[in-house]
Amino acid sequence: MGHLSTARCETVLYHDSINEPSKGGGKGFVMSFTELERQPRYSVVKIKYTSGSSVGSAMYAVKGCWEIARQRGMEYFINLKEWRDKDGNALMKVGFTNDPSVDPRSYFGEYDPNKELKFLSVSDYTPLWKK
Repeated sequence: MGHLSTARCETVLYHDSINEPSKGGGKGFVMSFTELERQPRYSVVKIKYTSGSSVGSAMYAVKGCWEIARQRGMEYFINLKEWRDKDGNALMKVGFTNDPSVDPRSYFGEYDPNKELKFLSVSDYTPLWKK
């Protein structure tokens, strides 16, 4: 009898942090973005905010989702649900697909029914972050 070997592919979860000192006496920009769970169609991420502007903070979260989409080889990502953990950090369920015509409610499962669901494209953000 032959021996069948199965190779196991470990997924490396995405993590990034930023700690930029203040310019001109402000607070600076301190945040982290951590992928906690990766499923075939979605990830759960944690965004820890310490200081920074609201626009910069939102773009930092989008960039983290963009990075995960690129790792997965997916063109589109979507914020399906947001909530807070016991420490007040933002948690998000983010969906990923190559087909923006899928119905997010049926394709990804759990979502926030009060949230407007809109796909974002990796290609649209690539000029901002790809060097």
